[in-house]
Amino acid sequence: MLFFWRKKKDGNNRAGFTADHDDESQFPLKKVGPYEIVAPIGSGGMGTVYKAIDRSRDLTIAIKVLDRRYDLDKKRRKRDYLGREILIAASLNHPNIIKMHKEIVVEEDRYGNQRRCLLMELVDGHNLKKHITDRDLTMKQMIDICIKLCEGLDFLHQHGIVHRDIKPGNFLFSRDGTQVKIVDFGLSKSNASWRTRWMRESGGTRLYMSPEQLRKKPLDARSDIFSFGITMYELFTGRHPCNGSDTREIQRQLIDPNYKFEPPSKYNPEISPKLDRIILKALRRRIDQRYQSMTEMLLDLHRVAESRI
Repeated sequence: MLFFWRKKKDGNNRAGFTADHDDESQFPLKKVGPYEIVAPIGSGGMGTVYKAIDRSRDLTIAIKVLDRRYDLDKKRRKRDYLGREILIAASLNHPNIIKMHKEIVVEEDRYGNQRRCLLMELVDGHNLKKHITDRDLTMKQMIDICIKLCEGLDFLHQHGIVHRDIKPGNFLFSRDGTQVKIVDFGLSKSNASWRTRWMRESGGTRLYMSPEQLRKKPLDARSDIFSFGITMYELFTGRHPCNGSDTREIQRQLIDPNYKFEPPSKYNPEISPKLDRIILKALRRRIDQRYQSMTEMLLDLHRVAESRI
């Protein structure tokens, strides 16, 4: 996971985000190249992301500082998550995919340790989880968001990349809400790269994994489609398609063909039968019965969008 947000509210009831350490003296790095570290944005299992500014150019970016464990642990170092993220994402150019610089910058932290840093576009808003929680979008807005994300995922898949960690927390919005970006390629697998062929298929977030990913079987783009189906279900209904009381039970339900996903319209009567079918088709456990590409799903979503005009 790239960002772990902890939401707070200011006096005007606007959403903001904070991290566990706001004291600048606690930042491991003060500068990365010409960029001055300003504030933490969020943290996850692989590292911490900071807001940084090049004051001479008045340019603000985000910098991911890899957790030292990935350099100290030989097995983790071999996997080179940061290198993989650059390898995959820096070559991509799509309005719904976060932009990254093409090199890793190594800086010495305040303790004298060499730290690897990844420079990327700053996306200064919230993630999709906020809208799922707040239930503040119209049907048209939700369909439009899904179309944009499908276009980005289709672009990834067309370039032979399986994201492998599709979930609401990895879709970030600009502050004005007009742009949405796919982030976090540290677990992604590219068919075009020898550097990722060793990857086991178990990485990801279990509540959003496809049955084949939970079973640690080989993955292709259809696994991302299943994960996106869960995300869509949550976006349109405000709830996960499984009703298990804990992660283990939900994992079992995701795999079990006898557990039936309820039509999303049961929880949101505004959902049309056509949209029901799209979401449930993405959630078919048998990959040969699921959407075979994001292009197929996009066509159906555009038909739903047009029917609402």
